[in-house]
Amino acid sequence: MRFLRNLLASVAALLVVTTTRAVALVQDAKIEIKTGESHAAWYTQPVWIAIGVIALVLIIVLISMAGRRNNTTVVK
Repeated sequence: MRFLRNLLASVAALLVVTTTRAVALVQDAKIEIKTGESHAAWYTQPVWIAIGVIALVLIIVLISMAGRRNNTTVVK
């Protein structure tokens, strides 16, 4: 039992060392990330598009609510 436990511990330690070395070799790769500033028009920005859509929906709701005013029928 003790031999099996020592063997498994040795294999686990060997696996950790091998994995660590493999990861170190992979991490030696040079990775460059370049971000460029875009100077697009303000109306092509996603935030302004979302604000425009929300404003359009609000205007449509206001027009539909105004059209529904005083359309009640009173039966005597």
